[in-house]
Amino acid sequence: MSEVRIRDLVLTDEHDTVELGDSLVDAAKKLLGLPRGILVALDGGKVKGVLTSIQILSAVADGIDMNAENCGGHMDTDVMEVGQDDLVSEIVATMNERRPHAVVATDEDGQFTGYFSPNDYRQAMSLAANNPAIQALEE
Repeated sequence: MSEVRIRDLVLTDEHDTVELGDSLVDAAKKLLGLPRGILVALDGGKVKGVLTSIQILSAVADGIDMNAENCGGHMDTDVMEVGQDDLVSEIVATMNERRPHAVVATDEDGQFTGYFSPNDYRQAMSLAANNPAIQALEE
């Protein structure tokens, strides 16, 4: 099995970003354009949490004023950060043990560089096995 590093993967798709102060309405509009996507909540380029349709629907069900409430108050903070030079084979055990809601890549300064999706995991396994039959799912 060849060694695949996080930087070998395309982590710039399947997500969008929001700032902590963005409204939940803004987040909902972004999510509508991301089938099976996720919003990464940033503060100065650093990851603070994620929002999915679950957080948005929970706010709606609670009768929250979606225009007045911001993303920072409703995000999920169970996020695992990995570095660009980390080996996928080495982070898988931690991912399986922690079972975070999201895995994100950061640079050496802790700045967000991408979202490690389930499709990215499949792509990494395909690269590692050098097996073209195992492909990332296409939308």
